[in-house]
Amino acid sequence: MPFLYLVVVILVIATIISLVLSFLGILVVGALRLLPLVLILLVAAILLGKVRITVVRGGDRKRDRWLDD
Repeated sequence: MPFLYLVVVILVIATIISLVLSFLGILVVGALRLLPLVLILLVAAILLGKVRITVVRGGDRKRDRWLDD
């Protein structure tokens, strides 16, 4: 009889793990489907001047600034 309870507990744990992984998979697929839209919006915001990207190298921010106008 204890063996039967152990099998039931293992099956319940496996079901819970499967549901959690399925939910995480749905989230990842949803995020990947939104990625092109997010990239298009980011490029549009950069081109319109709403977002400014600054790449800094080293410690001196004034001297090593790239893409500065």
